[in-house]
Amino acid sequence: MSSLVEDKAVQADLAGNAEQASQLLAAMANPKRLLILCNLVGGEMAVGALATTVDLSQSALSQHLAKLRALKLVKTRRDAQTIYYSLASHEVQAVLETLYGLYCEPPTKD
Repeated sequence: MSSLVEDKAVQADLAGNAEQASQLLAAMANPKRLLILCNLVGGEMAVGALATTVDLSQSALSQHLAKLRALKLVKTRRDAQTIYYSLASHEVQAVLETLYGLYCEPPTKD
């Protein structure tokens, strides 16, 4: 009987993790949001620099960043008038590094 309870507990954990993972993947399904997140892998960036890098107007970028903030994928830091964004969790970092390895690294010569 206890193994059934343990199995239910494990299933509940898996269900919660699956929900969290699906939210992350849904946010990354938008090419502009994925590009924003990819640019933050190397560290925090100011909003203005990020807008230039991903080729978005500040208003369009703000909408994407609001969604990413709501999902807790990015966090902010303010320094005087400048707002800096960075990745909010190691899970986001790990997924992006995996994607980078699959799609962005130059091919190795065998």
